[in-house]
Amino acid sequence: MSFAEQLRSDAFTLISEIDPPKGVQLDAFLESAAAMKGRVDALAVTDCEHAVMRMSPLAPARSLLDAGQDPVIVMNGRDRNRISLQAELLAAWALGVRNVVVKEGIDPDWGDQPLVRTSGDLRLETMLQCLAALNSGKDLGGEEIDGETAFTFGVGFDLSDDINLNRQRADDVVRFAEYGVSFIVLGPTYDKNILDLFLPKAEEAGIKVFSTIMLLKSVGMIRYLNGLQGVPSIPNEYLKEMLDAKIKAEAGLSIAAGFFRDIQDVCDGAVLHSLGWGPRLPRFLDLIGR
Repeated sequence: MSFAEQLRSDAFTLISEIDPPKGVQLDAFLESAAAMKGRVDALAVTDCEHAVMRMSPLAPARSLLDAGQDPVIVMNGRDRNRISLQAELLAAWALGVRNVVVKEGIDPDWGDQPLVRTSGDLRLETMLQCLAALNSGKDLGGEEIDGETAFTFGVGFDLSDDINLNRQRADDVVRFAEYGVSFIVLGPTYDKNILDLFLPKAEEAGIKVFSTIMLLKSVGMIRYLNGLQGVPSIPNEYLKEMLDAKIKAEAGLSIAAGFFRDIQDVCDGAVLHSLGWGPRLPRFLDLIGR
């Protein structure tokens, strides 16, 4: 079943993020992807996630197609302008890629090359306008292109510890629906109250909601995240569970599995964000029965 067909069904959709290599070899990438085949519904090939330089998602996505897997590519606006975004989307379509998630992209100050400047040209709405235009056979300038795309696309929303900012982003869901958005991907959170802001807006717009589940590795990781300004805090119940656990790494997987079960009745899908813990994903999938 293709990703688009999966979206049209009523089934809960499970996506796993997978990072392209930081180099030119795809062997390890393909081995990781093969281990997930049949256990998740799609693989989302990230785009210099966390502002860490890696291979563009285009070549890895093509390699997944060759291996019989239907990829979703992530494209951020941080590193592109309107011309380069349109050019890469046309290249993706020509290579057989049919599914896209657009995101603003995290500030380069967080990454491995902090001297990089953002393009400053692309906001989420502009990126969605671009996809809608290409799907109608035109570019952003209104000029006809040779053929047209038919991307299935969604939009990734970064979440905040500011409830008013989250409410504003939830309001954007209804506004963005006019561009043909099929689904939204909410950034990592273990706070169900944040999900509750987006769910009614998405239902009103007829858009599916995916919640991102980040695997928690340690007590230190939870405390670090809770000390960061601008990101959702991890609720104390999960910190206590981690503190009480004898094996912290296993507790992190158990917490994620429990949260996964909690959101299955309210969300349309989930995205697994391993944060360098890719080898542990098969164990997590065991816990949720996938």
